[in-house]
Amino acid sequence: MRLLSDLKFYVSEGWLNFKRSGGTTAVSVFIISISIAIITIFLTFFINIDRYLAHLKTHPVVSIYLKDNVSKSDIALLKNRLSLLNGVEDVMFIPKERGLKILYNRFPYLKGSDRELDFNPVPDTFLVKTDSKHIDTLKTFLQKYSDIVEEVYTPYFLLSKFKKVSSFFSVFASVLTLILIISSVITIYNVIRITVVSRKEDIAIMQLVGANMRYIRMPFVFEGIFQGIAGGIIGLLIGNLSVYNLYHSYLSGLNVSLFLKGFTLLSYGLQVKIVFLSVIFGVIGALMAAMQIEYT
Repeated sequence: MRLLSDLKFYVSEGWLNFKRSGGTTAVSVFIISISIAIITIFLTFFINIDRYLAHLKTHPVVSIYLKDNVSKSDIALLKNRLSLLNGVEDVMFIPKERGLKILYNRFPYLKGSDRELDFNPVPDTFLVKTDSKHIDTLKTFLQKYSDIVEEVYTPYFLLSKFKKVSSFFSVFASVLTLILIISSVITIYNVIRITVVSRKEDIAIMQLVGANMRYIRMPFVFEGIFQGIAGGIIGLLIGNLSVYNLYHSYLSGLNVSLFLKGFTLLSYGLQVKIVFLSVIFGVIGALMAAMQIEYT
């Protein structure tokens, strides 16, 4: 019962401190929310890029570009042979006329380029869905058809480029997250220190009547927890709204890759962890400030 009574006191006093601090609390919550919003945005894009790379690796689509003036019989024969290969899941032939329409749909600003060039620059193409283990087998097979195959494009070139970008992105995001965490903790520390100074007389009275240091310090820790909760929830909302608006205003219209088609917000479980991370900011900053209280 004593423990519950003490906890009730800590929570109520922490909440009162949170409300009494006014402008300083607002500044702290603002900085925390901006930090959490930035972390949310970066984490959302990082997870979606990582998911796309995993899909690209396990479900590759090989593009086979044909030379000009390949006969229909050769195309039909190649399609039949491709469909019989081990590991091949699907074979789709896209004639150059249809390929040009697809190109214009994805990149409208290129519309009319064929008229300026006086020819269709898009080749007849096979798209082959295959198992990642059979990529080399497919490439070896296509060497037999070098007379009609102009070029074979596998997704691993794109995958290697994406991995380099992803690695740089993860390092940058980690450094930025560390900076944001430190700035949030320092802000909470300074705000709680201001609260401690403003309540110097109350703290002295509590010491005179025999209150132990835990009883004096814990309300300030809970004030930091409330700042962390408020900043975490607000920051998460800002981050999700920013990602949602960015995607629907700019990215969704591109329709270039599976990355954009499968773009999703963070899972609820991960969002809860982000709010919990914000609470940890509050606890660390508040503890640092509360530990400065000494007997007078």
